[in-house]
Amino acid sequence: MAALTLCLALLAATVVLAPAAQRLSVPYPAVMLAFGLALAFIPGVPVLSPNPELILPLVLPPLLFAAARRTSWREFLDNRRPIALLAVALVGVTAVAVGATLHALVPTVPLIAAITLGAAVAPPDAVAATAVAQKLGIPRRLRTILEGEGLSNDATSLVLYEVAVAGTMTGAFSAWGAGEALGLAVVLGVLVGLAIAVATRWLINKLPAHPAGSGLVLVVPFAAYAAADAVHGSGVLAVVTVALAMSRYGDTQSSQTRLATGTTWEIVELLLTGSAFAFVGLQMRAVADSIDMTFWELLQQGLIITLVVIVVRFLWIFPVATIDERMHRRKAHVAEPIGWREMTVSSWAGMRGVVTLAAVLALPPQFPERERLVFYAFVVIVVTLLLQGLTLPTVVRRLGVRASPHEEDDAVQALIRRARDAGFERLDEIRAREEADPEVIEHARDNAERMWQSVGFAPPDAESHHAHTDHAMTLNALKDEILAAAREAVVKARSESGTDPTVVDRVLRRLDTRGSQPE
Repeated sequence: MAALTLCLALLAATVVLAPAAQRLSVPYPAVMLAFGLALAFIPGVPVLSPNPELILPLVLPPLLFAAARRTSWREFLDNRRPIALLAVALVGVTAVAVGATLHALVPTVPLIAAITLGAAVAPPDAVAATAVAQKLGIPRRLRTILEGEGLSNDATSLVLYEVAVAGTMTGAFSAWGAGEALGLAVVLGVLVGLAIAVATRWLINKLPAHPAGSGLVLVVPFAAYAAADAVHGSGVLAVVTVALAMSRYGDTQSSQTRLATGTTWEIVELLLTGSAFAFVGLQMRAVADSIDMTFWELLQQGLIITLVVIVVRFLWIFPVATIDERMHRRKAHVAEPIGWREMTVSSWAGMRGVVTLAAVLALPPQFPERERLVFYAFVVIVVTLLLQGLTLPTVVRRLGVRASPHEEDDAVQALIRRARDAGFERLDEIRAREEADPEVIEHARDNAERMWQSVGFAPPDAESHHAHTDHAMTLNALKDEILAAAREAVVKARSESGTDPTVVDRVLRRLDTRGSQPE
């Protein structure tokens, strides 16, 4: 019961502290981590002991799916080379460097077991990178690379992690076997993800959009991870593949499902990430107390490993990105970071997080020096998140690595115009086929024009885009007032004799759905 109370307390703290962190322009995982550290020093706080076998399949799928929904296949393909250099090559280099360092510091830890820790701490956190990148407004291509790395490196690190764990427990390890296992896991993970996506898409067309369709989408990430893991594929890539494939549909059924599940995924991501980082801070003291060494000696070794993790990223990105740029400078489209400023931001954006936490906690109980490795991983998470996560905004501002203030607005306007033209072309086709009365079509066109104005559409020859933006904001504010009054009237009717509450709920759902759409 005490453990359940603590879990609820961590979730409640996330709800309260995350908005406060956003107002302070601080990554909320860092705030939750500090909260967990403070909580660890309160006497009587219980120690949580999660089941290692359930951590990866329960924690990773929802977080990966939520993060992958914000990108696309095209983003991956356009930036495949820099993403591969970070998500595959750098992960391997970091794992070996950390393993060699740990083995030198603590010779009693076998090298293959030390590489296991290296594989766990190698991947930067996808959620932390995405949160920081979106908040800081860094250039789109750099943001895409960081997000793509965060989603892809988990597959590399977890396959290497599993091979290293197996080698430690059995005493047999093969570099060739590790490479073969990685390639097979990638192929099987993508294939399973595609198969799950096709099956999910078929079911969505057969099921009501809500609640059955929404429930299906919430279950799919876990099913994809479990199915890929059952055939020794990458569960990470299976989840990412499903998320990317499911974002490619624009029909009415898919839009209704997205509407119902979008907010749910944001809530799941917030609560799970916040509580996970708080858990790291909460467990650090308990893990340190369970090891037969002084805390400061453990901390010193953990800081050395953390330094290796940070330095290796700099030593990799600067020369590799420079060489890669010179080799491909004649190409019209260059997606990787160019220039020392962007390379510095990319190098400093290496916060570790949930994947590292899940990996080390999933180590078997009989793993050599397990508690020591868990503590070292916790130190890496704490230092990178608090040091790099809290200072990254300052680094970005000082170096001036920011997107043009008009770049995103121009992109939004271009896409709105494209969508508007497509909608009016469909009306013209209906008019030409004489499928509706011309007066009805004109009325629909007038309504659509008002809708596009509320969305923020500015004609190409508009004198002031800001004036149109203010006009759109006013329209939306008025719509909110109208809907608020309408909802109040409907809710009031619920308490009146003779009113069917199911009818009230149905009308409220329609009003809520209308309120989430532009007028």
